[in-house]
Amino acid sequence: MVHVDDMLKLITRLKPYAGYLLVITTVLIVVVSSIPSIPTLKIQTGKSVIRLDYFIHFCEYGFLAFLAFLTFTGSNFNMHYPKLMLITSCVVCFALFDEFHQKLIPGRAFNIKDIISDLAGIGGALVFSLIIFRMIACNRSTR
Repeated sequence: MVHVDDMLKLITRLKPYAGYLLVITTVLIVVVSSIPSIPTLKIQTGKSVIRLDYFIHFCEYGFLAFLAFLTFTGSNFNMHYPKLMLITSCVVCFALFDEFHQKLIPGRAFNIKDIISDLAGIGGALVFSLIIFRMIACNRSTR
């Protein structure tokens, strides 16, 4: 079981590498989005079908947004509102660009549910990042 303090230490150690991971993740998203005709991953559960691609979109854009926030947060893990909104806007624009760019790829299509999943992941990462960064800043100030 992972303790909160261990997770905070891990994120603190990850910060110097976050920019590199952000670039790698961005490139991977563009590359995978450019592959023609990727089959949709589904789970058949009795009478219904669960599409996993929406969950994948949520996770990939949540991870991308978290890396962006971690990359551009200050050394003391503070983030001012204008900077936070700028980063969030950039990640949202990238998600929209990625979805529109898929219209140009044979066998791929624009899907509004993908965008909703992307936005939900970005929103989740925003809330998670704010909580985690505040916890790290508080831990550092009590030392």
